[in-house]
This record gives sequence, structure tokens and C-alpha cells, in this order.
Amino acid sequence: MAISFSSSAQEGVTPLQPGATTGNHAGALPPPGLYFSYDVDYEWGKLHSPYVNIKASNVSMAAALLWSTPYKFLGANYALGIAQPYKIAHTTLNTPSGESKYSNHGLMSTTIMPLLLSWDLGNGFHLGTGTAFVFKNGKHATVCHNGSCANTPENLANRYYTVQPNLALSYFHNDWAFTMNNTFDFNTRNKKTDYRSGNTYYLDLTATKRINKWTVGLIGNWTKQFTDDKKGGRVVQGLYSEGSRVEHVMFGPILGYDFGAFSLTARFLASVHSENDPKMRFFHLGVAIPL
Repeated sequence: MAISFSSSAQEGVTPLQPGATTGNHAGALPPPGLYFSYDVDYEWGKLHSPYVNIKASNVSMAAALLWSTPYKFLGANYALGIAQPYKIAHTTLNTPSGESKYSNHGLMSTTIMPLLLSWDLGNGFHLGTGTAFVFKNGKHATVCHNGSCANTPENLANRYYTVQPNLALSYFHNDWAFTMNNTFDFNTRNKKTDYRSGNTYYLDLTATKRINKWTVGLIGNWTKQFTDDKKGGRVVQGLYSEGSRVEHVMFGPILGYDFGAFSLTARFLASVHSENDPKMRFFHLGVAIPL
């Protein structure tokens, strides 16, 4: 999550929230069928800098639909899906000129996943890959002055497209499961504000053990922006470094229970390192239902 104004890394919210795919053994697809999931996330944190102090507390919700098809493509199981997030955001800014508080809610950018593939490599290993596309719909808020436009704190969605390829490796043995999921964000330019958010790499790690109907484990995330933010073709000065590159390192536990007709999962991630973005904590509560 990046706060949606220019004093933080990236122009708006990051297309993929740090740690979003933790808890999901993305190298392997589920058996053929239609699956619905709903994730509610409470996130909170602070950032202190010489220029601005930021305090954020948000509630994010994401509904997703996945069709794991009975078809094969290039020898892999094939699936496709769609996700729609919604956010309730509360932000407090303290600057030398005073304190400002903002509260807002609305739809964020829709993500479609037209290509999800998974190969069974044998001996418990599964390789998964795919590509997601993040649209520029949702709730936008922009202010313009003297021909220059910028997002305001009320902005919740991205007014640019993002392509998200991923590569995941999962390993299953007895009731143990381990997954390493690598995802990249490649962002286009926001033509309204002439701002281009830097491209970002996400590494999500998941290790779980199934005990009867319970699932317990550990999760982790490393988020690293690897190209600079630019406005009008010029590199943006971040809070602490030129290029406004964001970085997160996060760890936490996961706990799940299979009720049969649906499964419930709780995840917690706490930031142990953060650059050019608030140091956040995330608590996720998700339900998955085979339809």
C-alpha cells in the first residue's frame, strides 16, 4: 500500500498490496471448478520524515472469482479469474503548516487474470505462471493548477494500466506445503498527471502445515521498487531518496480452518523494514468457497 499523494512512494496505491498472495500456494491450481473468495484486510501504520508525518488506517476488501478449467494449455492446467477491491481509507498528515485528516471510500482498480497455468513437475513440485491486468477504473480524485495535475488524498484507484506477470514454485510433501511466488508490476504512464510510477517486484513466501482441518504456518514478503518514479519525464524526489523507490520486508503467521463447505484463513504481516512508504501492519481474514 502506498498512500495516494506525492509525498509518498509511487503516485497512488500500489497495484498489488505487499504480501497479497501469501497464504496461497500459487504454483498449483485447485481441481476443476468455480471458486469464490472474499478477503477483508485491516492495515495500519506510520511514517515519519523531515517533511511530513503520515498516519494511515485502512480497511480493504477484495472479492475474487476463479474458474479452474478442465482444459490444458501447453501441457499445463489452465484457469482464469477476476478480482474487485474496495477500500475505506483514513489518513492523517502532519506538516509544518499543520494537521490534515482525510477519510474516503470507494472502488479500487479491477484486476483480470485471463491466463493462469500450472504444471505438475512430479515429486511434489508444481510450477505456476500467469499474467494479470490492472485497469484504471475506480474512484479518482485529481487537482490541477497552472496546467499541472496531481492526485489528492481522496484518490483510491490508479488512472493507469498495470501488467502483472508472476512465476510461482510450490512443493507439497505429506501435510507440508511451501510456496515462493514472484510477481512484477509494470506500470504505464498516468496521462492526466504525467506521472509514471516505478515498476515493482514482490516476493511472497508461504510455509504451512495441515493438522486435521487446521492449517498453521508462516508467511513473508519482500517488496522492492526497481525503477524510479517520474513526473514529466523527470525523476521524482522521494522522502528519503531520489526516485521515490519503495521497499518493504514483512513477516507473520497464518492460521486456517476447513469447514468443508468453505475455508477460513487469518493472516498477519508486520513490517520490519520500510523505505519511502509507511511502516505498515496487515491483518487479513479471508473466506474461500467452492461453488
